[in-house]
Amino acid sequence: MKPSLLQLKRYFVSEINLSVNKDFNPGEDVKLDFEDLIVLPEFIRSKSNTRQWEVSLRVQFQPGPEANTPYYFMVEILSLFDLQKSVPDEKMEPLVRTNCPAVLYSMAREILRSVMAQGPFPALLLPTGAFYDPKLWKKKLKKKSQPKA
Repeated sequence: MKPSLLQLKRYFVSEINLSVNKDFNPGEDVKLDFEDLIVLPEFIRSKSNTRQWEVSLRVQFQPGPEANTPYYFMVEILSLFDLQKSVPDEKMEPLVRTNCPAVLYSMAREILRSVMAQGPFPALLLPTGAFYDPKLWKKKLKKKSQPKA
C-alpha cells in the first residue's frame, strides 16, 4: 500500500437525523431503492492553498409513501482534504470530485448503519455508488492539452 494522493485532514458530522417508520411492516420485504437516495456533494477550493479543498456530502433517504422501510435518514459530513504536490493542476479537480465524495459516502454508510443498529429494526446498508464522471476527466485533460494562442 502507498499513501493516497488525497489526504483527509479532518471531518465531522454536521447534521444527522434518523426516524423510525412507524408504518414499517417487518413481515414484508424492505424497499431501499437507489433512486430514493439523494446524495449531494459540495466542493470549495481554498483561496490561500489551492491544494486544499473543503468537501461536504449530504446523504438523504426520501422514499415514496409506498416504500416499506424501517428508517428515514439524513446525514451531512464536512471535511478537509489536501492534495499531494505531485498531482498536476489539471487533475486536481477531477480527482477531488471523484474520490472525496467516495471517501465521505463510505463514512456516511457506516455512521448510519451504526445509528440504525441501536434502533428497533435491523440496520439498512446503503448501496455502494460511484462518483466517477468520465466527462469531467476528459474536459479537464483536454483543456490542458489545447495549444495556447
